[in-house]
Amino acid sequence: MTSRPKADLLTLLRHIPLGRVTTAERLAGEIGIPAPLAMTMLAQLTDDERDLVPWHRVVAKGGAIGRGLYRDQQFARLVREGVMVSPAGIVQDMARHLLVSLDAAYLKNASPVEPPPPEGRPPGRSRGMKLRP
Repeated sequence: MTSRPKADLLTLLRHIPLGRVTTAERLAGEIGIPAPLAMTMLAQLTDDERDLVPWHRVVAKGGAIGRGLYRDQQFARLVREGVMVSPAGIVQDMARHLLVSLDAAYLKNASPVEPPPPEGRPPGRSRGMKLRP
């Protein structure tokens, strides 16, 4: 990438599809910086930057979400996108949600993971529709 690691990080974040996650280590490897630097840059995103990029899709190597100030927000956003997160804050089924690569060609073809339908409601029915024979 370029010699502007923060700009490169923001660009990569913009390309992570809905319902997918990646790790700070993978981002760092793609940009060519140490993983701790990538984690620091993520932690220091401004509110405006947080509004522009899906920062919440970056998790630890084992699937743990952050423990900082934005933990609850990250948890809620991931769950809303269909990523199953345990109450302890660990992404479940990492094989399904983890991006294999951050390569531009792979990202172009990486599809979002479809969120499962809410429990108790069959797919394709709105909340107001009743199940009738």
